[in-house]
Amino acid sequence: MATFDFSPHGDTPSAPGDLELLQRFLNLHVHDAEGTHLEPPAEQIRGFLMERHLLSEQERFTDADRETYLGLRDAIRNLILAGDEEAVSPTDAGVLDRIGLAAGLHPHFHAAHAPTLEPKEGTGVAAAYGAIVAIAFVSAFDGSFDHLKLCADETCRSVFYDRSKNRSGRWCSMSTCGNRAKVRAWRERQRADA
Repeated sequence: MATFDFSPHGDTPSAPGDLELLQRFLNLHVHDAEGTHLEPPAEQIRGFLMERHLLSEQERFTDADRETYLGLRDAIRNLILAGDEEAVSPTDAGVLDRIGLAAGLHPHFHAAHAPTLEPKEGTGVAAAYGAIVAIAFVSAFDGSFDHLKLCADETCRSVFYDRSKNRSGRWCSMSTCGNRAKVRAWRERQRADA
């Protein structure tokens, strides 16, 4: 069985609290020999869910579960791209609603903690995905979701947590993606001047 690295990408600190789990979930991928991001295989997604205690070793993970992951990931990434300016597309809303309903998400009010949205079913892939939808929902409600961004580098597109005061961050890592963008811009200026 292949091993996968679930450590943070780049030099930008991880998102705080539960958003870190959501951020890592959205950033699962593998690279080909040229370094291109490829869709994660089923065993990587399953391994991540097991590592984060959202799925037990005994629970199955099918190709259909992988397809559901891809749909969920894309719907949440589209929410990040839309930001405050655009409404959620009916397609993305449908994906999130369907997964939330399958998990039986319900509100849970804690006396000592902030309210949460939790899956009714405690195990299985539906509950694992429901936990991800719940994190997205609660963070959208409390405003912390607005700090999640997609890296502006078209070859990367990792989700990062923008800690800048005016939310102007563009790259998941200034030392890699930001530097590549600066080098590209410099080369374009050199060509234009030539």
